[in-house]
Amino acid sequence: MEFLGNNSETWQVESGGRIRDASFVDVAESIARGELLRIDRVRKGNLRWIEAGKVPTLAEFFNGKDLAIAAEPVVTATSGRSNVEVLGPRATSAVDSPAELPPIAAVGSPVCAVHTDISAAYVCETCDNPFCKSCPNSYGGTVKICPFCGAMCKPVAQVETARKATKSRARAVAGGFGLSDFGEALKYPFKFKASLIFGSLMFAFFSVGQGAAGLGGAFMIGAAIMCFMCTNMLSFGVLANVVVNFSQAKTNGNFMPSFDDFNIWDDVVHPFFLMIGVMISSFGPLTVTLIVAMFLISGAMKPATDDAVRAIDPGAASAPGTVQQGVDLKKLIAEQNAKEQQRIQQMTDPAKLAEVEQSAAAGTQAPPVGVSVPPAVADGSADTQPASPPPTTASQEEQHFQKLNDEITQARKAQLEGAFGKTPETQADERNAIFKTIVSYGTTFLLVAGLSLLWGLFYLPAACCVAGYTRSFTATLNPTVGLDTIRRLGSDYAKLLLMGLAVAATSLIVGSVIRHALSAFDLPGLGNVPAKFVSSLVGFYLSVVFSVTLGLALYKAGDRLKLYGNP
Repeated sequence: MEFLGNNSETWQVESGGRIRDASFVDVAESIARGELLRIDRVRKGNLRWIEAGKVPTLAEFFNGKDLAIAAEPVVTATSGRSNVEVLGPRATSAVDSPAELPPIAAVGSPVCAVHTDISAAYVCETCDNPFCKSCPNSYGGTVKICPFCGAMCKPVAQVETARKATKSRARAVAGGFGLSDFGEALKYPFKFKASLIFGSLMFAFFSVGQGAAGLGGAFMIGAAIMCFMCTNMLSFGVLANVVVNFSQAKTNGNFMPSFDDFNIWDDVVHPFFLMIGVMISSFGPLTVTLIVAMFLISGAMKPATDDAVRAIDPGAASAPGTVQQGVDLKKLIAEQNAKEQQRIQQMTDPAKLAEVEQSAAAGTQAPPVGVSVPPAVADGSADTQPASPPPTTASQEEQHFQKLNDEITQARKAQLEGAFGKTPETQADERNAIFKTIVSYGTTFLLVAGLSLLWGLFYLPAACCVAGYTRSFTATLNPTVGLDTIRRLGSDYAKLLLMGLAVAATSLIVGSVIRHALSAFDLPGLGNVPAKFVSSLVGFYLSVVFSVTLGLALYKAGDRLKLYGNP
């Protein structure tokens, strides 16, 4: 027979004409020494006085004393409090007969403590005495008060369920958190096959719907945003529901939240803000680092606004640049044509040829046709020469024309890229330029970015735990709450982190395999819809596994975390 008693509670004993305070162990020892009799009165805390012989947790001590057998108290720990487990034999001799001893109902007895011929329906929360339906005092029809100590009474079935849950959790906590729990998390979603099937299908449908933004248009962008909110509602709704249930020792409940009383704020908006809080507290430093880096290397990157506008209307983003490039291109072509005409005239005009020959014989070089010479230079009145003299020889003239052709080619290329997008060669050159710019900032930037990424990966499970069992946006944002959770979990958090990384790696590998296998279905603008649908089915299952893993870790560390609702 097992009896529970809290040694930290204060008892009062009235014996020998005096009242004294004592712990439960002191009371048991007083019975063993014969100082406390059945007719003496005791009470726990500020409750009503009751005869010591009518307290079930003391009955075995009195029976052991009457049989001259000392009942040995064994201190055990369940649910974060010290409990006294009393193992004492039941009296079987004539001394224990109803004629010599008053009838005492033990804890869990099926009969009433007052009417021993009637089955018990209620049990007192304080003195643990069982009573039939007529014994407790009723207030309001539902509140039952113990006639002995004045405490609340609960139905027998409810008390037995709570005791079984306490024993089960004690065994689970004693086993610790480990790989067996991860195996249980992998099997848990299949306990609720209907929820798994319908939840996966909804999650996949909404995940595919997020690709509607690629079609362009305000309506499609709005639909994509709504689909994103719905996928987040499912993923974070499952996480919060599982974590709350497991933190309250409800380890057999459905992982899907109940949508019977659907509410936009509680079921859609609130989970969205919880997700934002998790992302900010985990990957906020990395995001800030990347934003600063983007400002530092903005000269090597094209503004993102052009790409955003081009996603909606390819011609709109490139229109201003294309017009200017067209004007410049026309100027370069006109200049090239004019110079080409001048060269033809120079080669066919005898007077010009004679002038060139005379200049060559005199040891001077005449400027080519089409190149103007400042008057000050022509009459020798200037003492300085131009900073960039025009070409004066045939080779220099050829170089000038080659440079002009290159400029025209580059202008035409820029015009085409502005209208139809960048070529792979241009994109590769820009990526190389960006990489060189990033590297030029040294190892400081890379070190900060690396540490920020490691922080995000390390803190993400803790942020999810806080978001789940507090359901508070401010608590999720507060890193001290998450760090305190990590401290209380101790080595269990390292195991939880490894399990989370295993789930994430599995999701990435499976997603890559599915995309590769279904690569033939990749569509412009929409992407690979079949691959995304199948990957989302697997992703939903893995998100449930991750949520159950978090719940089991919190369930087994409920005493250390001081979670509400622990029995």
